[in-house]
Amino acid sequence: MNIIKTNELEDAINKGYHILTFAETGFAKLNDYSEKFGLDQETTIRFSEQVNNKDEPGSLHPKAPVSAVPRRFIRDMTDAQELATQIEYFLYANQTTIKATKLLFDFRAGVAPFVIDACELALKRQHSNNINEVVIINEN
Repeated sequence: MNIIKTNELEDAINKGYHILTFAETGFAKLNDYSEKFGLDQETTIRFSEQVNNKDEPGSLHPKAPVSAVPRRFIRDMTDAQELATQIEYFLYANQTTIKATKLLFDFRAGVAPFVIDACELALKRQHSNNINEVVIINEN
């Protein structure tokens, strides 16, 4: 698996990435990606609320190649292990249901060093053997 850390976002929509971000609406990456894939704001808000209320990752697949972890793991915590566990839940869903081979982790507006550590931890563990490439957006 090729892991790329970059601060420059490639055109994920045209390059076939499935995007993992966090469940926050407003001026947030979830809104940006949902809109680019043609989803209305109401759908995005409902999805974000569902992820945060259940306190577990969710996906807009097959409507759009966008998934999210609960907001609190990015905004309210700084625990790489806890966030890594959430990312692993997503990776399991990807392996069993979504089946994307190219992933883009975009936690901008919340990127802290622990977030990058969590991404790397999750990818080293399990449920990532079907993935060819992961791009981790790093603002720093």
